[in-house]
Amino acid sequence: MYLSNKINKSSVVDMLVVLFLGIILVTYDYRKDMLPDGLVFSLQLCAGWFLFRILHTYFPAITFYAMLLLLLSGLVEAVWGLGQLYDFFPSKHRLFKTTGSFMNPGPYGGFIALLFPLALHYWFVFKHTKKWIGWLFLFVGAVCMMVFPATLSRAAWVAAAAGSLTVLLTDTRIVAKLRVFWRRHKRKSIIVITVLSILLAGSAYGIYYLKKDSADGRLFMWKITALAIRESPVEGTGLGGFPAAYAGAQMEYFKGGKASQTEKLVAGCPDYAFNEYLQIFLEQGLIGVILFLLLTYLIIKNGIKNRQIGATGSFVALSVFALASYPYRLWEFPVIWVVLGTACMAQPRLKTAGKESYGWKEMMLTFLLIVILCSASIAGIIKQKEFYQAEKEWKSQRGMKAYTTVMDGYAGLYPLLGHKRKFVFEYGRALNAAGEKARADSIFDRGLEISCDAAFYNVKGRNYHEMGEYDKAEDCYIKSTWLLPERIYPYFLLTKLYADSINYQPDKMVGAATAVLQKEPKVHSMAVTEMRAGVREILREKGVNHE
Repeated sequence: MYLSNKINKSSVVDMLVVLFLGIILVTYDYRKDMLPDGLVFSLQLCAGWFLFRILHTYFPAITFYAMLLLLLSGLVEAVWGLGQLYDFFPSKHRLFKTTGSFMNPGPYGGFIALLFPLALHYWFVFKHTKKWIGWLFLFVGAVCMMVFPATLSRAAWVAAAAGSLTVLLTDTRIVAKLRVFWRRHKRKSIIVITVLSILLAGSAYGIYYLKKDSADGRLFMWKITALAIRESPVEGTGLGGFPAAYAGAQMEYFKGGKASQTEKLVAGCPDYAFNEYLQIFLEQGLIGVILFLLLTYLIIKNGIKNRQIGATGSFVALSVFALASYPYRLWEFPVIWVVLGTACMAQPRLKTAGKESYGWKEMMLTFLLIVILCSASIAGIIKQKEFYQAEKEWKSQRGMKAYTTVMDGYAGLYPLLGHKRKFVFEYGRALNAAGEKARADSIFDRGLEISCDAAFYNVKGRNYHEMGEYDKAEDCYIKSTWLLPERIYPYFLLTKLYADSINYQPDKMVGAATAVLQKEPKVHSMAVTEMRAGVREILREKGVNHE
């Protein structure tokens, strides 16, 4: 696809990048338009891939400097995290101290994990030739190691180990040394392997029980995502289709009555699958996930072949981290994916090689390609700026209390922010409070398309209740209980619905009230106490003796 001989050798990977983008474009539901900024970003990433490929080809030195820049940004993040750990800098999350510039310690840990293979590789490269440079890289790794345990990200720990192991097995002659050791000391080798296996099993057990509920929740998410994939395994749901598909699969699963009590307790309403490959399978279908897996494999293979060991180790770490987290849903990691991927594809510059010459036709066509790619990137930036400005305007209006003002402002922003869950939720509630029940209902419908949050069923049901459409309200509340069986709030709403004088259903009212009074919440709060007090008051008013 490229013009130079260097790039033509790797054109299969470039073709796969284009094909994967094509799958995203083909499977996208343009009618619902569930993730327009994500679609634009996908186009920008594809343009960025080819721009970096050209730069790596015509300016080989840029590969090292790109990795150096990544390490420098990682050092800044590590220092930032240390500052948060010791209360010098504020955290980005109210529940966690160490998040760096990220909103959550999970992605922050994943980003730090990417740096260990790079730092380790360049320490190996320079430790015998330019020792002071080698020690600098070792220093970066040490600073990252200081903050790394505070992230408590098990996926990041495994990713860092996998990436560093990749560097060790390709940067040194350790494999050959291990083979010699095996031939000479088979008994000792068996003992070492046994001990390491026990340690590995113990570590896996400890990692699981470190945050058992979190691990169970993640396993349950993967199970439900797999069930959702069965609904459309070939064509997929399209970009942004995960939440609604996941919600539907989880409701059907709990409705079937086969779920364990543990599954009911750990169930939630995730925005992501916490496994990028499963989410790609769900959204882009079978062909999409096969293309992406093949693309990942070929990038790693070419990275080892081209001796881009540091970039390959970090790419492996990112790919492993994606097995149990959501890095590709944040803009930083897809950009890093492109930077690392193109670095893996860059062929090493040989010291004995002379300067390559390129014909004027090739240079002109390459220049034209750069202009086209830059123009596409700029067009994407302009569109992304529209989304950013709309979100900024939304945040400036959130404190307003006049519902008419809010409705007018939100109505103007809706075409650009109709894919934002929180915006849609606020807009629907503002319409409901202003008495625009029918309009609120359509906005809540949109919320159910872009989110799997049970709150949309609850507010939609309350909206129907206020409209006097009791059957529809009941249907919404019941779906909320199917989605999250152990949540108390929908049962509280059902109690109020059945207690309504126009819709009075005493048996159902008692059943819902019993659930409110007897179900154990995941976290005890004042809200639970108030709901239970409210239910007891309703029962007293209706003359129902409930002990």
